[in-house]
Amino acid sequence: MEGYLKANAENRMVRRVTQSQQALYVAEGGIEWAKAHLLVNPELRGGSLSLATGRVDIVIELSGGGYKVTSEGRSGLAVRKIEQIVQLESGKWVMKSYQELHR
Repeated sequence: MEGYLKANAENRMVRRVTQSQQALYVAEGGIEWAKAHLLVNPELRGGSLSLATGRVDIVIELSGGGYKVTSEGRSGLAVRKIEQIVQLESGKWVMKSYQELHR
């Protein structure tokens, strides 16, 4: 019985780590989605997407000649939130800062 409980606990830990990584990847995908859509619509201020591995909510704000893009990815019970400040220079996105936001 003890072996079963230990294996079950380890299985839950692995699942949580996997969901956390997926939530981060979904959040990073939200940043890329925002950059692609800002090229077409510079007035865009956010959006939401449902993906196979999770959901992402994106908020876009003007920031000193560029944009501050905040993306919150969810996968299972995991939530990861990142913020990137980007600026369009010569037709290419330049990342000015990147940080993960913690509650």
